Amino acid sequence: MPLSAGDKLAQYEILSLLGVGGMGAVYKARDLQLGRVVALKILTPDKLTSEERKRRFVQEAKAASALNHPNIVTIHNIGNEDGVDFIVMEYVAGRTLDQIIPRGGLKLIDVLRYAIQAADGLSAAHLAGIVHRDLKPGNIIVSEEGQVKLLDFGLAKLSDLHDTPDVELTRDASPETQEGSILGTVSYMSPEQAEARRTDARSDIFSFGAVLYEMAVGQRAFTGRSKISTLAAILQTDPKPPERLDAALPRDLTRLINRCLREDPARRFQSAADLKISLIDILHEIESGGPTPSEAALRFAPPPSPRPKYVYVAAGVALGIAACAAAWWLSLRNANPVNNGPIKPLTTYAGHEAEPAISPDGKQIAFAWDGPGKDNFDIYVRIVDGGSPLRLTTAASPDHAPAWSPNGQRLAFFRDNAIYLIPALGGVERRLLHFPNGSIFPNPSSSSSLSWSHDGRFLVFNGAKEAGEPSTIWIVSTESGEHRRATNLPKSFLAETSPAFSPDGQNLVFIRAKDTYSRAVVLQAVDQDGNPKGSEQELTSYDRRIEGLAWLPDSNGLILATRMMGERTRMFRLKLDRTQEPLGIDTGIVLWPSLSRAGNRMAYQKRFVDTNIYRMDGPGPDGGPRPYDQTNATPVIESTAHDREPQLSPDGRRLTFNSDRLGYYEMHVAGSDGTNQVGLTTMGPTAMGSPRWSPDGQAIAFDRYENGHSAIYAVNADGGKPKRVTGEGFRDIRPSFSRDGKWIYFSSNRGGVMDIWKVPASGGALEQLTRNSAEEPFESPDGKDLYYVNSRGLWSQALSGGEPKLVLQGQMLSLYALAGRSVYFGVQNPPGLWVLRLDTGKKFEYTRFPKPAIGLDGGTVFSVSSDERSIFFSQTDRRESDLMLVENFR
Repeated sequence: MPLSAGDKLAQYEILSLLGVGGMGAVYKARDLQLGRVVALKILTPDKLTSEERKRRFVQEAKAASALNHPNIVTIHNIGNEDGVDFIVMEYVAGRTLDQIIPRGGLKLIDVLRYAIQAADGLSAAHLAGIVHRDLKPGNIIVSEEGQVKLLDFGLAKLSDLHDTPDVELTRDASPETQEGSILGTVSYMSPEQAEARRTDARSDIFSFGAVLYEMAVGQRAFTGRSKISTLAAILQTDPKPPERLDAALPRDLTRLINRCLREDPARRFQSAADLKISLIDILHEIESGGPTPSEAALRFAPPPSPRPKYVYVAAGVALGIAACAAAWWLSLRNANPVNNGPIKPLTTYAGHEAEPAISPDGKQIAFAWDGPGKDNFDIYVRIVDGGSPLRLTTAASPDHAPAWSPNGQRLAFFRDNAIYLIPALGGVERRLLHFPNGSIFPNPSSSSSLSWSHDGRFLVFNGAKEAGEPSTIWIVSTESGEHRRATNLPKSFLAETSPAFSPDGQNLVFIRAKDTYSRAVVLQAVDQDGNPKGSEQELTSYDRRIEGLAWLPDSNGLILATRMMGERTRMFRLKLDRTQEPLGIDTGIVLWPSLSRAGNRMAYQKRFVDTNIYRMDGPGPDGGPRPYDQTNATPVIESTAHDREPQLSPDGRRLTFNSDRLGYYEMHVAGSDGTNQVGLTTMGPTAMGSPRWSPDGQAIAFDRYENGHSAIYAVNADGGKPKRVTGEGFRDIRPSFSRDGKWIYFSSNRGGVMDIWKVPASGGALEQLTRNSAEEPFESPDGKDLYYVNSRGLWSQALSGGEPKLVLQGQMLSLYALAGRSVYFGVQNPPGLWVLRLDTGKKFEYTRFPKPAIGLDGGTVFSVSSDERSIFFSQTDRRESDLMLVENFR
C-alpha cells in the first residue's frame, strides 16, 4: 500500500518517498519517539507469503541488525503494523555511486578512498557471516562528508529462501524502469550468482570488482542489450581490460580489478580484508609520490632464487649426463618440433581438472574435476571458448574419463568399476556395464581409457573382470551391454591400458606394459564389429613409460604422452610407420591428449607437483598417537623437483633419497639434517628408485629400469660406479639388505608372478624364498624373520623355515617400515601413519598427514630410525592440474 507524506506507520511519520524496488518501497521518515530521521523500508506483502518465510526473514534480519560498522547502514528495527512488515534503517544524506560516477570514471584518489571504505564494511559483514549478494553502485551511498555506507546489506542474502534463485532476489519490479533496473542489477552479478548456484563471500568480491571497474573507467564491466545477453557476457566473456580505457590507471589497480573479476572464485581475492589492504597499499603509493607502475612492477618482482643447497660432482659428470641425454634425443627421427598455434589455459579452477575430452566438433570440452571443495570428482562440460562449466554428475563416488560419442550427443564415463552413459547436455544416467568383482579404469594416470567406435556401436576400455586379474582390453556394445575380451595379455606382462579406436574404424591401439616403466604402443587391425584382423604390431619399443595416447583425426598417426624417466612428460607424434617427432609444446607434466575431429584443436592435462622430504618426531618404542602439529615436522630436503623415498642410514647420520633434479631420477645422499646434498649416481635418462642402505652404511642398493626390464644395482655410499647384481629379462625391484649384509632381498617375476628372491650382495646365484605372490621384502631387526606384502596383507616368515604367518590383514601395506619392535605402515585414505607393536599386538594411528604424504607410484616414502624417535617422509606440498588448449593444431 503506497504511503504519502504525513502518513504514519507505528511510531514513524512518512516525510518523502526515496525509491521503489523489487522488495518494496523506501521512505524517509521521522521516528516520533526518538526524534531522529530514518529510512523506512516497507516490504512487499507477497515476499512474506508463509510463516516459514517470515520466520526466516526475521531471524536473518536480526543477524544483519547486529552489524555495527561506520561503513554499513545500520538496521535499527524490524516490525509489523496492521499487517505491514517494515525495516527501520539509518538515514544517510548523500548520493549513491550510480548518481555520482561521471563519464570517464571518478578521480583516482576518490576511487581508492571510496573503495577502501566499502571493502572495510564488506569485510566486517563477511566476518559476521553475512553476504550482501546485491552489491552495486546503487547500493553504495557516499555521504555529504565523503563517508561511504553500504545499503541493503544482507537483504538479498536474508531473502535467499532455498526455493528462490539469486536472480529473482535482486529483481527490480518498478514498471517504469524495470528493464533498466534489471540490467543495473544483473551487470554486477558473479558467474555463480548468475547461474543461481550457491554463493559465498567471494561472490561479493566479484561484484565489488565490477563496481570498482565502473568507478575507475566510467563504464560497466559487463553490458548487453538485454538481461539475457548481459548474463551471457558475465558467463562467457572477460571485460575489456581497464587499462585500455584509461592508460593512466596504476598497474597494481588494474591487476586488483582483474583479480576480483576472475570467473573462478578460488582465483579471486579470498577475503575483503585482503582486498582492503591491497587498496590501501596502492593509495599510500600514490599519496607518497611512489614509483610509476613500471617501476613498481620492478620493485615488487621476486628476488632471484637462492643457489640450491645440493652439490653435484665435477664437470665431467655433467658432460657425461649431457652426452647420454643427447644420444637419447638423437635417437628420435625427425626431431624438429611442429609449429602449432597458440597454447592457452582452458581451465584454472581450484583443485584438479583432469582427463579432458574435446568434442568431435572442437567446440566443447568434457573433463573430470574434484570441484570447488576439492572433495570428489564429477564430470563437467564447458564451451571451449569460455563460460562456466556445466556439472553433469553428482554421485558421491568419483567419476572419471569422459569420452564423447562420435555424434557429440552422449558421454561415457567410469564410476565404481562400471561404465555409464549420459546425454552431453545432462539428463538420466544409464549404467552400461559393471564388473562388481573386478576393476574398470584401474589407473587414473592413464589416458584414453574409454573410446567409442567410429559408428558409436561399441566402447573399448581396459579392466579386469575378476579380482587379482591383470588389466586387459575389452569391448562392450553401447546398446545391449554385451561385452567380450579383445586382447590376450602375454605371460609375465603387467597390464594393458589406454585403448582407442581409430576415427576411420580400421584399427585399435593400446598400451601394453611389461612393468611400470616399460611400455609399448600396440596396433591391431579390426573389422566393423571390433574383431581383430591379422597380427598385432608393436609401434614402439618397451624402453619408455608411455602414459597415454590419442588418434590424429586422419587416422594416420597418434599423439603420445611419454614420461621422461622422472615426473616430467613430453608429447610426441607417432606415425604408423613407427617414426616419431616431439611436438615441442610443453615441458612439464602433460597427460591425456585429446584431439577434435574438426576445428584443429588439441586439449591436454598439465599437472603441477612439488614433493619434498620432511623429518618429524616418532613415538619412540612406548609412545602413542600424536596430532601432526605436535610432531615437529620440518622440511630437510627442499627443491622444486621431486625429492622422495628417503631412507635413513643405520647410524642415523645420513639420508639417501631419489630425485629427478636432472630431468630424470638419480640417487642422492645428504646429512640427516639435509646438508651436503650430493648426487650419487649419474646413469642417464632412465628410471630408478627404492634406495636401501646396507647394515654397515657402506653401500646402497636400488632398482633401475632399462631395456624393457628392471634390475637391482648396488653403489658405494661415497660414490663410484654402480654394479648390477641381477641379470636381464625380468622385473627385479624393491631391494633390501639382510641384517648381516650378505644378501640382497628383492621382488621378481622370475617365477611367473611377483615373489621374494635373494642374491649375494656381491652377486652370484639367486634363490627364491616365497611362492605365494609377495613383494616389498624386509628382514626383521633381529634377523630372524622375513616380512613381505601381498594382496591379503603383511606376512612374516621365519628364515629358519616354516609356514608364513599373516601379521596384518586387509590393510594398504605396500608402504611399511620395520623399526625396533614395531611395524610402521602408511594408509592413503585418509593419509596417515600407523603403528603395530609386534610385542603387544597393539595397533594405532600415530598421526594423520594434512597433505598427501605417501603413495607416489607406490614407493616406500618413509623411513624410521632404529630407536623409533625420528621419521623421515616425503610430502607432496603442491599437487594440482589444469587443462590446456592448443589452437590450429597440425
